[in-house]
Amino acid sequence: MPSAKPRANSTLGLEIWAVGSFEELTGLRAQLAGAGRLLEVGQPHVLVGPDAGRYRQYLRVHVRTSEGS
Repeated sequence: MPSAKPRANSTLGLEIWAVGSFEELTGLRAQLAGAGRLLEVGQPHVLVGPDAGRYRQYLRVHVRTSEGS
């Protein structure tokens, strides 16, 4: 059974569906790339209707964790 506490220099795998403005998604990708490694970056999809002007994007990333986080 995996430990609930992260080990030093371990990684956490994340799958994310992010929704926001194009600039927000660009900023999020930069933050996640700085914290780990982007494994998969989907194309941003333009949303319509009440969410017009916003985008949805799939991201898969490994983020570095540290002891005590």
